[in-house]
Amino acid sequence: MRQMLISSMMIALLFTIGCTKKHPTKAMADAEDALKRARNALAEKCAKDELLSAQRMLNRAKQFMDEGKYDEAKSAFDAAKKLAEKARQEALDNKDECLKKKRKALPAGPKPPNIAITSENPTTDNREKLDTIYFAFNQNSLTEKAKRILQKHAEWLRKNKNVKVEIAGHCDQRGSVEYNLALGERRAITARNFLVNLGIAKSRLLIISYGHQRPADHRNTLEAYAKNRRAEFRVTK
Repeated sequence: MRQMLISSMMIALLFTIGCTKKHPTKAMADAEDALKRARNALAEKCAKDELLSAQRMLNRAKQFMDEGKYDEAKSAFDAAKKLAEKARQEALDNKDECLKKKRKALPAGPKPPNIAITSENPTTDNREKLDTIYFAFNQNSLTEKAKRILQKHAEWLRKNKNVKVEIAGHCDQRGSVEYNLALGERRAITARNFLVNLGIAKSRLLIISYGHQRPADHRNTLEAYAKNRRAEFRVTK
């Protein structure tokens, strides 16, 4: 009888642990609360790109929940919380300057007459020029080839001043979900910082991490891993 009672208690305990693991409701609540606090800190105005990255990560976490991928959901909720906290801090650090710029903004006046302007380098939305860059295993430092590609991106962005670019960091399939989300973010940040140092406004460069969730090559080979350790660039309007 005592043995049956112990067995029942163990089953109940395992069931409770399993439910906790399967439903990361606390992680979801923490992430949503972090986004709320970021918005209260005016992140929508003063850290818009960072807040958008956090919101996208939260949406991805909820999608994992809907698909029954609870471990991935937990890691994505944690990543969304970190991104939201980063957006909040960015907004707090830049609030005075951000609000000062908005106060200085003047209402739009009458539209100027249409004037035909010709240029040898017209503005175009040519996405084919934004080539992917690749990274070594477990690294976020730029190779010399990656630097040359980013220099071309910076030149193109200077000619196309009205576009923004999303920089998406990716990893190969090795490593945990949370670790790869963080590594993908570091890769995207490294690429963004390089472009900023070349004179591209940080506000034009949105970063996001997909970890290993969107492999370019699904095979488990060294060749496939090399293709998946990357940062991709997508023009947004």
